[in-house]
Amino acid sequence: MGQILKKNKISKINKKSAYNFLNIAIIKLLNIFSKVFVVGYLIRTLGDLNYGVLTWVDSIIQYFIIFINFGFDLYAAKYIVETENNQYKKNQIISSIYYIKSFIFFVSFILMSLMTFNQQIYIYKDLLFLMLLFAIGEILNPLWYFQGVEKMHKITVTTTIGKVLLLLATLFFIKKQNDTIYYILFLVSINALTGYVGYYLMKKDCNFKFIRVPIGNLKKYFKESYLFFLGRMSMFTFNLGTVFLIGYSFQKELVSIYDISIKIIFIFIIPYEVLQQALFPILVKGTSNKVIKNLILFTLLSSVIITISILLFSKHLLILFAGNELLNNLYVLKILTFLIIPVSLSLIYANTIMVAKGFFKEFNSTLIISSIFYIGSLAALYFTNNWSFVNVIVARVVADIFLIGIRMYICRKKIYNEKYT
Repeated sequence: MGQILKKNKISKINKKSAYNFLNIAIIKLLNIFSKVFVVGYLIRTLGDLNYGVLTWVDSIIQYFIIFINFGFDLYAAKYIVETENNQYKKNQIISSIYYIKSFIFFVSFILMSLMTFNQQIYIYKDLLFLMLLFAIGEILNPLWYFQGVEKMHKITVTTTIGKVLLLLATLFFIKKQNDTIYYILFLVSINALTGYVGYYLMKKDCNFKFIRVPIGNLKKYFKESYLFFLGRMSMFTFNLGTVFLIGYSFQKELVSIYDISIKIIFIFIIPYEVLQQALFPILVKGTSNKVIKNLILFTLLSSVIITISILLFSKHLLILFAGNELLNNLYVLKILTFLIIPVSLSLIYANTIMVAKGFFKEFNSTLIISSIFYIGSLAALYFTNNWSFVNVIVARVVADIFLIGIRMYICRKKIYNEKYT
């Protein structure tokens, strides 16, 4: 009888995880495909120069988004899992996250004002301040909560509606090259709306109420998420930092080919993101080392197959998503294709081993070290007169290879030896 009950419990957990996996997959696919489709349309409508400016502005704002999220988008799900049956503690944690994010949001406006003293940034100050309002939706949206309670279906519907609204608004109202500001208005407004709906659903789901949180507790949550913030910031140095450098050092048009190429690549990385996010709550509670090893093997083999496939059909993919306008720079997509293997493996090693098993310092240190390596590589290119668009992209790929190398070394030498032997 006991064995039957245990099997039924496991079956329910597996079904719940599979359902959670499906909903995370839907959100990820909607995010990337809507972005890629909109990018293709915007490049054709706004032109590669205006789209390049839009993407460059967004690369700056995304750093502020990371600052405002302050690592909670990675770590808060663990808080929710651990306080599943404690309503007061749950209210305290959720309140703390909203208080901290809101405070950082106001600080961000001050920092943005200081940044506009730079002449090149000052030129686009109106777009930057308008785009910064995108953070309102990020503050409100409790994606981390629904991931923790494994009820992603409650946020999937709002995400879907938001993406569809943005897509329709873009297709019907963005018609001319000078419509960039209208696109940003749609983007900010729809993100704020979906964020509020997500907050409402969370509040209803767990009967959440804002409570006063002692300063000591706020400092505690702030400190615990600090390393994740540094790690997140370091990770985005690869993507957003590269976009910023390209737009700052080279032609804004080159931002367009880099951006569409990296988005195409990340379409094929989505399955690995979904896999590690869906398995995260289970792995936090504990699982066998054999499952993790099989997951790593599957990731390696499948990512090699995907890499070869993209190299063979890179021209067709670029035409599909961006038309013929960017074919002269097809080499960019081919170079970035070599990101698929290290990035997919890096995701699995990071979240299924390091974060899930509590090795937070190791997780963040790998991001920081690899970011330093990347910045050092860029500095070497600059001071040896090898500063070029192609070399910057190659350095970007090499940095991710370096990152997975560090993670594999740490997991094998420290984590496996200490925890799994």
